[in-house]
Amino acid sequence: QTQSTWGYKHCVMIKAILVLSLICCCFGGHSKEEWRSRTIYQLLTDRFAKTNGDNKPCSDFHKYCGGTWKGITKNLDYIQGMGFDAIWISPVVDNTADGYHGYWARDWFQMNENFGSEGDLQDLVQECHKRGMWVMVDVIANHVGPVHLNYTSIKPFNAPEHYHDYCIIYDSDWENNQWKVENCRLANLPDLKQENPFVKEFLLKWIADLVKKYDFDGLRVDTTPLMPKPFLSEYSKSAGIFSVGEVFNQRLEYVKGYIGPLDSVLNYPWFFGIRNAFKGSSFWDIYNSYNQMEPVFGNDLDYMAVFLDNHDNARLRHFINEAMVKSGLAFTLTARGIPVLYYGDEQGFNGENDPYNREPLWTKMDTSYPLYQFIKLVVRFRKDKKLWGLDYKQVHYDDHFYVVKRGTNILAFANNEYPMSKDIGNMPFPSGTKLCNYLVRDDCSIVNNGVLHIEMHQNEMVKLYSINQPRNSITIMIYH
Repeated sequence: QTQSTWGYKHCVMIKAILVLSLICCCFGGHSKEEWRSRTIYQLLTDRFAKTNGDNKPCSDFHKYCGGTWKGITKNLDYIQGMGFDAIWISPVVDNTADGYHGYWARDWFQMNENFGSEGDLQDLVQECHKRGMWVMVDVIANHVGPVHLNYTSIKPFNAPEHYHDYCIIYDSDWENNQWKVENCRLANLPDLKQENPFVKEFLLKWIADLVKKYDFDGLRVDTTPLMPKPFLSEYSKSAGIFSVGEVFNQRLEYVKGYIGPLDSVLNYPWFFGIRNAFKGSSFWDIYNSYNQMEPVFGNDLDYMAVFLDNHDNARLRHFINEAMVKSGLAFTLTARGIPVLYYGDEQGFNGENDPYNREPLWTKMDTSYPLYQFIKLVVRFRKDKKLWGLDYKQVHYDDHFYVVKRGTNILAFANNEYPMSKDIGNMPFPSGTKLCNYLVRDDCSIVNNGVLHIEMHQNEMVKLYSINQPRNSITIMIYH
């Protein structure tokens, strides 16, 4: 009887272990709640760092410049030094000629040899994980490289039935013709037919195998609205990890429709307002955009990726000076959502439209550069205060000044470089409360009858206030 009881308990224990193993297998990725606390550094693999450390400039931005996965691995200290704990890398499959960006897929069975070997990519992910960093990989399931109607070089999609019939998406179609958006060609790139059983099943198996083989932590799904939502749901489920969709659109309900099929989306509706405000228009653009978004997206705003620059738009620095860019960077790194910083912003890059906003970083990887040090401090502030778990309440806006409350932190931003003096009312603190600027030591202000007096020096433009608490860090001056 004793042996029988022991055997029964042992059997139950083994079953429990098997169940736990299955759970770990099926749900091995990080949840969107976990991703909320991450700060992402977006890079283009071809433009970040070379394997051999060569820092010669690139002669033609339309072609491969030489960045590799090994180059990224060797320079993770540079990224981690700013406090980033996740990276977003370019698509990894073999591309047609000059597909340095990774979006012109040719052979789904092969990695892009310009970036390195399969082992190099595995080493990159493993080294990131050793450091507590996560890796988000960009993926394409909508189209292939520019081969017009000759599909023979595309593997495995080498037959006409794998594609939608030839037609082109025009600018007017984005607003009123979803059928054409899903069935026609973007920039004349052959459009995969996800409703074809072979295409669909291959893509679903491919993404599952990719995630399993390389142990990726997240996906950025390119050209999301060009694919049917049922397919996107299956694609995300097959990947089994956090997914962020690219919906390059300002229409709130339209963008919202892709949360569900995917876990999250890039916050393009706010992007346009953010850019306008920091170009010097008015902080009404940020204030009003947020007020319109909040009732539509609700808590999903916490998981949407918020950004100032990316590879598809001219850098903000192209339009405004560096002091004003600092204010925009500080805003996006402390705003509601998951912040994404586009590589090169920390070095003051100012490229215009694609491909000139895709500069090689190896010509300037200066960890002492003021913007690099500034970003390091702002990211530290986000982590120290755990901003992702705090409320977001807009307190004040006018054309050139914006104030938001996050928990007991008061964040103030300006969009011009001139000295300013503001008295901000309705502060939720008793009189005598001392609030100190995290960015400049001993820069403090006392709340008096619910009013906080804020002084901005010439070119200062940002203050990140919290209730007076000493911090063990150097002071980074953000004005000249």
